[in-house]
Amino acid sequence: MTSLHGAIRALLYNDTAVQAIVDSRIYPLKMPLNATLPALTIHKISGPRDHITGHGTPRYQISCWSESFAIVQDLSEAVIECMTRYKGVASGNHIKQIVYVNSLDAIEDETGLFHVPVDFKIIHLGD
Repeated sequence: MTSLHGAIRALLYNDTAVQAIVDSRIYPLKMPLNATLPALTIHKISGPRDHITGHGTPRYQISCWSESFAIVQDLSEAVIECMTRYKGVASGNHIKQIVYVNSLDAIEDETGLFHVPVDFKIIHLGD
């Protein structure tokens, strides 16, 4: 079983709509310097766990990056479509459901890159 972070990456990587836009450019936490765009980054925002049921309910942010507003919008929609309401076993992780929480449109002042952070709550069993 890979980590939940790895399972999220695998779900995104195996989605044809997401892969058509970013290929394999899906990174943990931040993009490498001079990364080819468009790309995704995955960041764990919080990691609560119910001590009675054993269900984890971490919140993850999948950030969409592009030099084009139209492309970042297409990418964020593909990510939302891929992740929302997913139920099943992903890379050995028993996911009860992935819940879309929020997204917003942003532009990074320093780089001029368009950025859409998309937040999800992931309800799962085990570590």
